[in-house]
Amino acid sequence: MNQPSDFCTVVPRFFDLCRNALAAHPCAHGTGVVTRSPASADVMGGIVEDSGALVLTTTLATAITVGMWSIGGSDVRLSLVSSGGNGEGEGSAREFRLAASALDPSTITATALLATCHEAGCDWAAPTCLTLRQVIAEGLISQACGLMILLQSDFPADADLGRPWVQAAATIEGLCRIFGLPVDRLQKSRICAEAVFPMTGLYNLRTPMTALCGPPDGALLQLRFYPQPLCQAMTLPPGMMISAASTHLTRPTTPQRLIETRMCAEIGRWMIGQMQQLDGARGDPAMARLAAITPAEYVERYRDRLPPKITGKAFLSKFGSLRGLNGELNPQAIYKVRSRAEHHIYENKRVHEFATCIARAKRTNSAEALVHAGELMYASHWSHSQRCGIGGVEADQLVSAIRAHGPRAGLFGAKVTAGGEGGELVVLMRDDSTAHAALADAIARMEATSKQIINTFRGPMSGAEFFQSPELLGAAAAAAVPA
Repeated sequence: MNQPSDFCTVVPRFFDLCRNALAAHPCAHGTGVVTRSPASADVMGGIVEDSGALVLTTTLATAITVGMWSIGGSDVRLSLVSSGGNGEGEGSAREFRLAASALDPSTITATALLATCHEAGCDWAAPTCLTLRQVIAEGLISQACGLMILLQSDFPADADLGRPWVQAAATIEGLCRIFGLPVDRLQKSRICAEAVFPMTGLYNLRTPMTALCGPPDGALLQLRFYPQPLCQAMTLPPGMMISAASTHLTRPTTPQRLIETRMCAEIGRWMIGQMQQLDGARGDPAMARLAAITPAEYVERYRDRLPPKITGKAFLSKFGSLRGLNGELNPQAIYKVRSRAEHHIYENKRVHEFATCIARAKRTNSAEALVHAGELMYASHWSHSQRCGIGGVEADQLVSAIRAHGPRAGLFGAKVTAGGEGGELVVLMRDDSTAHAALADAIARMEATSKQIINTFRGPMSGAEFFQSPELLGAAAAAAVPA
């Protein structure tokens, strides 16, 4: 099980690597910065963020650490100083050098930059390079030249946990510190989302936001991005925690399935907006959000009018191009509109009920409230699997094994997150020996059945914005001065 990283042992080890790199590539001016961004997992909500729904997220004690300082010349040099699961395969290069012109967004596309990283055997460098390119595209710096960047990943090779967005978050935080950029956390998250989009095809704000500003005390983050941004901590009841597990699926969820799920929800949102217009409602249907619809209203007014499926061709011929999708619908594809839209509508209600249960349990020490919160997690897991096709047999089996132990053993709920190809789960549990033993037993049983190792993760870890290392910064500056 991955335990929270010890600052006193991990950071000095990374600093030793920084000091060696500083000897080879002295700091040209100013001082070096070190940032650390933690893994992120959805607790409730996940993929419904762009429907205006509330999302609850957490950090985990696995991180990507970035050291960065100015050097002479006009090149950007990247070094992978220790391996994790940062996309590096056998034979991957650990040093990557780019001319400033290779990051110029006016002449180099994100796709071309991705190809450059791949051809050099440095896929691990792509999130950082794309973030640098996006910062230039945003006009925050004129060019990224004369930079030395060290990357260290604690991620296991087979874990997702938001890895590309986590690396982008550590990178943007480092750039903001070294260049003194006045960028708020929402803009940082948007830069990360834009940067990583060409890698994944998914526009994701919640993961970089969590990696940037996960609370130091381990509280969950309540996030909402539409119609008005919300970023607020929600403290867990005393003695409670979130753990995560990463299973191996024989039939993993593809990124295309996640993209298709979002497209279906967007089609459903648009069609319901048109129904609202026909019913005499005011407002722009393009601005409607599924989260604004209650389950009762959906069942009464829209469910029977919303087709279970529709082809891209039929939708485009009736409604034309769709704002937000830019004509990306495949005319030949069949989109399961009703089930995907239902997930977004019902999940938003579940997230709010879950937050209410956690608040009540914290206030009254109510075990009943925690049990209900867990049941909402199981319902969310079912909806991800059955309505959206996200997850797999092994994930379902592990959730069932956890549920069999139940609240008496301190395991209240479990569900799939949006990452890890459908094989990553979060668990709401007590932080005591009985609950940890029960979770270990459920995992051991699944490992015996699947013949696969299941990685588990604990938290929390503070977000990149809260990470401070004054000893490192001062020592880095001193090391840059020749003896």
